[in-house]
Amino acid sequence: MFGVVVCLLAHPLIGRKPFFKTVITAVNVLDSRTHRSVEVLEQTIYEHLLHCVRTELPEQVLQRFQLLFVQGGTYPEPRIRVALTELVRSGSAKHSFHLFFNRCCFILINRWQTNLLHRETIVQLVEMLHLCRGASVIVGQPSPAGRTRFLVQEYVRSSYFERIRRLADLLNPNNDNDKQRPLSALLHRYPYLYAHCLTNQDDGEDYQKLIVVTQRNANQRFQQDLSSYLTQSLLKQEKPNQPVLTPPKNPTLLSHQEVCSSLKHYLAKVDSRGTYKDMAHQFWMPGYEPQTYGSFKAALVEYISSGIPLKSGQSRFNEQFRAYLDSLNPESNAAPVNDFLLVRTCNQVLNFMVIESKQRPNHTIFMNLLNNFGSTLTVGLMLKVVLLCNKVKPYLERRLSILFQHYESQTRGSVDWLVRCLEKLNLAWTAHFSAQNLSFVHLL
Repeated sequence: MFGVVVCLLAHPLIGRKPFFKTVITAVNVLDSRTHRSVEVLEQTIYEHLLHCVRTELPEQVLQRFQLLFVQGGTYPEPRIRVALTELVRSGSAKHSFHLFFNRCCFILINRWQTNLLHRETIVQLVEMLHLCRGASVIVGQPSPAGRTRFLVQEYVRSSYFERIRRLADLLNPNNDNDKQRPLSALLHRYPYLYAHCLTNQDDGEDYQKLIVVTQRNANQRFQQDLSSYLTQSLLKQEKPNQPVLTPPKNPTLLSHQEVCSSLKHYLAKVDSRGTYKDMAHQFWMPGYEPQTYGSFKAALVEYISSGIPLKSGQSRFNEQFRAYLDSLNPESNAAPVNDFLLVRTCNQVLNFMVIESKQRPNHTIFMNLLNNFGSTLTVGLMLKVVLLCNKVKPYLERRLSILFQHYESQTRGSVDWLVRCLEKLNLAWTAHFSAQNLSFVHLL
């Protein structure tokens, strides 16, 4: 096509604008047809995989998938093999293959995840793709099969594959008490991380709905299991001599004492001003409500630090926190506090307390909070921010998902401090944002 364009541009009529416009239009039409042909090739493979996953056993489909994308052998459907060959040879393959191949994977996953007996095949798919990880180097002019393997290797090192691996762990939980397993294997325990660890803007609507439903079900299951566990524990405490056929099962990775003491902390009075919820309510009461952004930041230091024992390093934290708040939006200090400033400042406070971003994963303050105050109180500080401004709850969960992904390849035993925080956030969220009434926990 390039040669044709060059010849046309050299034509004596090139100076005439209508002719030049005609040439450009022709080029655009050719590009458009090429783009549409790539979409047709992709759709051909999608429809083929959909047919296979609906009509064949998971093991057969997995073999097909391996033969088509990994082994590069003689695929039993020549039409599909030719479509893939043309696709990987296209000029857009390098940029579009990740999305294309990701959808191919999810055509299988979306079907298999609905059947508990087939979910193990998702793990097998992940293991098969993981074996492709290696040096992706193309020397000379590769064959179509070699080009496909190269593109699959690139995919396996991408964030797309990481999400599939996490989803496989989520749908097939193993022994959570094994401290040698990677942290990623515990993702299923923390529903508030699902949306941030398992989805992105490129996902299809069906997959996003799957994650929403899975998250809702996991939340409800944990909340009900926790309420049942505490109720049975109370009955056992009140009637210790009564035989119990099935002992209550602790739904957390914490001890019974830690579960009870953490819940009491999140629900009972923290200081003379009352509970966490009481303090958040009082912050906005008439007569106490900050009048300017500057007075809001000053009140925020007192609100966050109240209830922290002095011996735990409160003074040092107060100094760091006050200095950080002073640096935020100083030009707005005399302005009234509006919703924009409230949400923005609370988001920045969570950056300060937990972690700023994936690109800047510094979490020194978070580690200092844990070392000085312990995990129960550290989660309590984050809870204070969320109770003050409920809109930042998803933002906190996103910060924690960054922290989770930062350590997900580490063994559970080596990041027990993070596991304890995540477990206690489950308790705090259930105590304050669920329909379960856990007020009786003070009796335990």
